[in-house]
Amino acid sequence: MRLLSLGLVAVATSLGAQVKRDTVERPFVRGGAFDKPFLTTLAGRTAFGGYAEAQARWQRVDGAMDEASFLMRRLNLFMSSRVSDYVRMGAEVEFEEGGEEIKVEFATIEVLVSPAFALRGGMILSPLGRFNLAHDSPRNEFTDRPLVSTELLATALSEPGLGGYGYVPLGRSSRLTYEAYLTNGFAEGLITNSEAGTRIPLGRNNFEDNNASPATVGRIAFSRGVDHEIGLSAHRGAYNQFAVEGVQIDERRNLTITVLDAETTVFKTTFTGEGAIARIDVPPGLSGIYADRQRGFFLEGVRPFGQGWVRTMPKSAFAAKVRWDYVDFDTRRRGTSSAQLTAGVNFRPTAETVLKLDLIRGRGRDEFNNPSRFASLLFSLATYF
Repeated sequence: MRLLSLGLVAVATSLGAQVKRDTVERPFVRGGAFDKPFLTTLAGRTAFGGYAEAQARWQRVDGAMDEASFLMRRLNLFMSSRVSDYVRMGAEVEFEEGGEEIKVEFATIEVLVSPAFALRGGMILSPLGRFNLAHDSPRNEFTDRPLVSTELLATALSEPGLGGYGYVPLGRSSRLTYEAYLTNGFAEGLITNSEAGTRIPLGRNNFEDNNASPATVGRIAFSRGVDHEIGLSAHRGAYNQFAVEGVQIDERRNLTITVLDAETTVFKTTFTGEGAIARIDVPPGLSGIYADRQRGFFLEGVRPFGQGWVRTMPKSAFAAKVRWDYVDFDTRRRGTSSAQLTAGVNFRPTAETVLKLDLIRGRGRDEFNNPSRFASLLFSLATYF
């Protein structure tokens, strides 16, 4: 029995060391919840940090001035605490639009059993596409988040849930990672709160499950080194209240979202893309008015240049960038779509701070297939602290 106890202690110590080494050397998701450059320990075992973003925006729609303003877009505060070698807690609070909206974006308790499995519960960032897991403004090369992420997938999508994650090494530099959770899912606001047709983001913030039927969400990704990754994720669950106290009052209606994401670096240029398809069970009386099929994608490329050009900032660098966005809110009919091309240049005094200049040209179509055109000029500053 004594030998068995010593063996279990040795195994646990080895697993704990593996978890800690991997966290330091290679984060589970680069730019994710526990990969923050300014998590600083002030005292004890808890570290704090955050980031801020400010913007100047000018927009013209169909030849008429529509918007010219300055925004304090967001201020995020995050915290991480290593309770023990096998338990940690992380949290992030976001203040948007100068404090008009305050929300807990991330708050989880995690039990690190081994590199292959860790238990996570609380307010999770749903692994629905890689961008939802790593969307901090100082890391994102563009001022605005991709259309498919904000208009279709509800980024940043946070949900109360419980599940686990882990990774399996595949050779010296490759590995397979996974996340899988049960969550409250979406609510019927994606239809009842929208006059413009089906809008999935209006169904989030389902903090108390409206139908006592958990949704499932998960992502599996294969990466080769730190510069090449491809991931597949899905979210499925009922969004309507179909039973009360065990009595069925309506037909169960599901929302299913599938996302494919990829990132690779070739010849010093980083290419990132994400595509999503959504299927919604629409009530028969609303069929044809509210969409039951939606899709969207983005593809971007970023090429750094000019490292050290600014002599007073030896770690500074510039970057050229371009991104194509497309969303279709109803794939069964023409119209209700938007597409845009964004090009610009960034300047980073250091890796943690960025100044962004973006020019956007786009076009959209309403539910009657009437076209419109728009252009935007954006300047923003974002930094970790």
